[in-house]
Amino acid sequence: MAGISRRQLLVAGAAVGAVAFPAAKGLAAVGGPVAQSVPQAQTPLPSSRIPKYVTQLRTLARVSGSAFTTRFVEAPQLVLPSSMYPAGHADGTVVWAYQVDGRPASWPGATVEATRGTATTITYVNGLPRSSRVQPLLTVDQTIHWADPLGVVKASQPYTGPMPGVVHLHGAEVPAAFDGLPEAWFTPDGRHGPAYSTANPTAANAAVYCYPNTQPATALWFHDHTLGITRVTVLSGLAAFYLVRDRFDTGRADNPLRLPAGRFEIELMLQDRLFATNGQLRFPDGSNPDADLNGPPSNPLSHPFWIPEFFGDAMVVNGRTWPVLAVEPRRYRFRFLNACNARFLRMNLTDPANASSTTPPSAVAMWQIGTDGGLLDRPAKLADPAKADAPKLFLAPSERADVIIDFSGLRGRSLVLTNDGLFPYPSGGPPDPNLDGQLMRFDVTQRLSGPDTTYNPATGAALRGGNGQPPAIVRLADPATGTIAAGVRPTVKRQLVVFEQETVDCAVSDVSDGPLEAFLNNSKWNGLRDGTTTPIPGARANTGVFLTELPRVGATELWELLDITDDAHPIHIHLIQFQVLNRQAVDVDGYRAAWAAMFPGGTFAGQQCDGSFGRTAYAPGEIIPGYGPPRDYLTPNADGALGGNPAIGPFLTAAAQPPEESEAGWKDTFKISPGMVNRVLIRWAPTETAIGDAQPGVNRFAFDPTAGPGYVWHCHILDHEDNEMMRPYAPVK
Repeated sequence: MAGISRRQLLVAGAAVGAVAFPAAKGLAAVGGPVAQSVPQAQTPLPSSRIPKYVTQLRTLARVSGSAFTTRFVEAPQLVLPSSMYPAGHADGTVVWAYQVDGRPASWPGATVEATRGTATTITYVNGLPRSSRVQPLLTVDQTIHWADPLGVVKASQPYTGPMPGVVHLHGAEVPAAFDGLPEAWFTPDGRHGPAYSTANPTAANAAVYCYPNTQPATALWFHDHTLGITRVTVLSGLAAFYLVRDRFDTGRADNPLRLPAGRFEIELMLQDRLFATNGQLRFPDGSNPDADLNGPPSNPLSHPFWIPEFFGDAMVVNGRTWPVLAVEPRRYRFRFLNACNARFLRMNLTDPANASSTTPPSAVAMWQIGTDGGLLDRPAKLADPAKADAPKLFLAPSERADVIIDFSGLRGRSLVLTNDGLFPYPSGGPPDPNLDGQLMRFDVTQRLSGPDTTYNPATGAALRGGNGQPPAIVRLADPATGTIAAGVRPTVKRQLVVFEQETVDCAVSDVSDGPLEAFLNNSKWNGLRDGTTTPIPGARANTGVFLTELPRVGATELWELLDITDDAHPIHIHLIQFQVLNRQAVDVDGYRAAWAAMFPGGTFAGQQCDGSFGRTAYAPGEIIPGYGPPRDYLTPNADGALGGNPAIGPFLTAAAQPPEESEAGWKDTFKISPGMVNRVLIRWAPTETAIGDAQPGVNRFAFDPTAGPGYVWHCHILDHEDNEMMRPYAPVK
């Protein structure tokens, strides 16, 4: 792409001063009225005015049982320090929250504790009010593909109808009917999306989901997953933890692994937010832009309110800004979750008292003992004080990490959890060290309540494979070498291109207006070539859409995702856990030219610079956004890979990089890096299935994953998945 992108200008502006952007044109550019995204305007509260470390961390209530009800409700909550709320708003920030099993509604919701092998049935009830205090503040861009309960197409005005909702249990092995698909939504007044399902008859504004809980112990989370509005429903508070326990990791103090438990095991949901002066959450868009962090809307002619990524500089942990946690001088277990919309977090635990004008704060070691899918075989040391280049606790949106921090020997010290993750990652600028560069503080001020006999990760002792321990990880990949493990023979290789459509600002021809849409393999949700009724060649019809990823149940596949965008993306695949194989640098310019050369040219629906929607002509050899792969998906390329794209092999420029030690376990989300082919081994079988017992066509799940509407895979930058960076897929027999 010629010229410079708007996000590159944002980075340059952060380095050299303010940047003057072309005015956000909206509908005014073509003679129409200026669009307003929300009925109620807000006055921004500078995050620098919010005091830090004056409120205590909220520890989350936990609920368990075989059946209960969870409601989506609206409720006030103290998120900011109480001194920040003006008269008339003393009850706090009004949020959307999960009310779990009759407990008080909260953001995050109460943590669900499930027992492996015992099913949990949850009745989800959409109780969001029509006279909402939150909805008038939310941006629902009705020009993108979204749930649209009222059937209004391409509307460029605020949505005031009933709010749809649906719950996805992220990382869970569940039947498709209970996966919380984006089109399985239901509204407070009983409208249903096309994929709606319920295990048992229930009220029209509800759905009953049954989770089998067949996987080993791990930390999952549940959140709203409604098509096209996940970025605003999760931002408004609809998120909570779901802990699966088993006979090894029981959650009790007498657990066989001796892991810290009870009050010494704490969930940490990390998020970035913006606020208004009345204490309410604020979401910037075309009508209320925050130029410092998010800029104006990317494509006001096409999507007047959608922004490519949401970033806030007020950091929130467990629903409170910059909280503090008083701890004993002993080991604690923290279940970290990056629940930001788009922000990648690179975290250290630092001691500011040891800092000087020339020496940065020293880091305190953390030990990662588990990934998305459960425990590692052995702990991975993070932020090693003895190593300047030691890995940090690095989490993309929706990734989790099971971490032990040993506070023994640190009595009387205050430690700050810092963040130096660039945003967008890795093409953007750094966080402000005094704002989004800090998350929370730990004060080692409590008296030791008793001897600490818990597992000490500093010994390096195994967590799996011994007596009283879960079995060692079944290895699809050798994490030390980045190669396929012995005996593993993938039956299918897929090479898929991650691509963003950037449009040129009509007023400044050499500056991109930023992403219009983001695509997995250049394909839209429906599997049609954009602007036509022609399915992608090789796709199969399935409940109103066309699918290209149709893995056989029991099969092992190698997926190679080539990221030709400027930024990293967290890719999440529903139903299963997988293993990271490696990453390898690619000549992106060379590959992009070869990829473009395969497109045939032609005339397709598109947007003109005057804001009208007409026909756009593409010359042969020019990338056609949303066209799908340029060749038949099912015809193998020179690398023997499906996907409809040129082979990646001729464009590799360096040796493959093995995964980080902290990635050497089962994952349901992984970071794909720009300029690289990112490889994962995916198996449609439970994680503990032996290599020889996983065979194509043989189902080892406790349910039939080939039944029902299928699943999805997508980018977990919420703003991306809301605007086409999500594809349905279905396992087949």
